[in-house]
Amino acid sequence: MKTLVRVALAACAAAILSIAPAHAATTLRFGHANSPGEIAHDLFAELADRVGKRTNGEVVIRVFPSEQLGKEADLLQQVKSGALDMSAPSLPVLSSLVPGLEIASGPFIWNDWKEAETVIRGPAFEPLFAELSEKHNVAMVSKIWYWGWRNFTFGTKEVMKPEDMAGLKIRVPESPVWVEMVKALGAAPTPIPFGEVYTALQQKTVDGQENPIPTIFARKFYEVQGYLTMSRHMLQNNTIVINKRSLDKLTPDQRRILLEEAAAVSALNTQQQQGREASMLEDIRKSGKTKIVDNPDRKAFAAKMDTVYKNLEGRWGADNLKRVRAAIDAGRPR
Repeated sequence: MKTLVRVALAACAAAILSIAPAHAATTLRFGHANSPGEIAHDLFAELADRVGKRTNGEVVIRVFPSEQLGKEADLLQQVKSGALDMSAPSLPVLSSLVPGLEIASGPFIWNDWKEAETVIRGPAFEPLFAELSEKHNVAMVSKIWYWGWRNFTFGTKEVMKPEDMAGLKIRVPESPVWVEMVKALGAAPTPIPFGEVYTALQQKTVDGQENPIPTIFARKFYEVQGYLTMSRHMLQNNTIVINKRSLDKLTPDQRRILLEEAAAVSALNTQQQQGREASMLEDIRKSGKTKIVDNPDRKAFAAKMDTVYKNLEGRWGADNLKRVRAAIDAGRPR
């Protein structure tokens, strides 16, 4: 009888083991600043779903939107320390750890999106991303997450060329690249917290500001600005990053799946954001509140940037800037 009981117990144990998962699930916590309904948040949720399905539930990404776990800069510090596994900072925020990454936000450095995407994904930026990983434990999941080209808006003055900006007070983020750019254009850079920009424009504390079209539209800056100059002076590019130790916990197959799916949703994001950018611009045009200046003299604006790059070369690293510019030049038609 005892032998039969032992056999039965062994059979039960074997049955339980046979239905247990081959590997315990790895949970990655992903905190970001975007809100539900925004393209970025929806695609971060899709990334989690895709990775979960392709790994048979062995990798679970829990998404925390809307700054639930902290603001963008705070989330990056949490990823660095390992308190958080993943986040989606912009390249300017990443430059707080590796200043050379701010080169990607250099004013008038890019001719178009394809050029920027090719160079940022390529070998010119690789030493900077390697430094981020080796010194700060922050590894790249996606180097490209299109947000939009930054453009100027002005209250009462149509701006076609740099000389039109002389003496104007322009709200900027409190960051050297923005301050230097606006100074080079002959205007007065005026740092104002982002949450106070609409009121500052409305009360004419400043004469203008600059942001990507989705921000200008969502924050309704166009309601209190008479002109939108399509300067496309900077590219707003975000990323997806992961704590290096969190990445090392994944098997090689799981890492491959995470990177493949991040690339897939990044491509979807670019397509959707660019389409939405165009429709928002059309809605701004139809509102009749803001005149859109479609063809400012970008060459004249770009020609004013030499002092900006000279002043920031020390911050970014001369070798880094030289390498990126060489990659850009190599890809342009001669």
